[in-house]
Amino acid sequence: MSSSRPDRVAAWAFALGIFLILVAATTSRGESGGAAVPPPAPAPATGEQAQLGERTLSEGSAGPDVETLQAILRARGYGPLERTGTFDGPTSVAVKRFQREAGLQDDGVVGPQTRPKLVALMRLGKATWYGPGLYGNRTACGKRLRPGTLGVAHKTLPCGTRVTFYRGGRFVTLPVIDRGPFRQGVAWDLTAAAARQLGMATTSRLRSIH
Repeated sequence: MSSSRPDRVAAWAFALGIFLILVAATTSRGESGGAAVPPPAPAPATGEQAQLGERTLSEGSAGPDVETLQAILRARGYGPLERTGTFDGPTSVAVKRFQREAGLQDDGVVGPQTRPKLVALMRLGKATWYGPGLYGNRTACGKRLRPGTLGVAHKTLPCGTRVTFYRGGRFVTLPVIDRGPFRQGVAWDLTAAAARQLGMATTSRLRSIH
């Protein structure tokens, strides 16, 4: 006669079922809007990181942070600046004009006093993220979506438009590669890789400029 009791077998089976349910729940992906936390951020793509704030900028400076500065000034009407990444004469003129209007010393130097006021010019908007379950598909702009694809979906901006996002001290510049999002009140839908760059795990409010 077997020494196993039916009630013990049933209890063991029930416990196993609960365990499997918990494993499935923790490994399932989040839907667009970000219920699941994306994995740790990979190294940013060359030329895409735009860390305005890591150093003081003045005429002669060059780099992605200068390009971010130029994008902000141009988008808010401080001059027909090109996003060259080089702090040239027109950029200095635009910075000084902004400083005067903001009640700051118009020295043309972007440092601790000027920087936060510039960031405040970037518009706030709600953003989600997407990707898992769609990898391998082509986006509306013809790009093949991969786990490492850096990009953003927008309803109307032309494909390829470069948009700079800011969240919690992090900047990243992304091209428009898709159409969306299609949720009321949401302005942007970032790829999962882009969301990781900004430390974004759920639907979030981001500052942006383009």
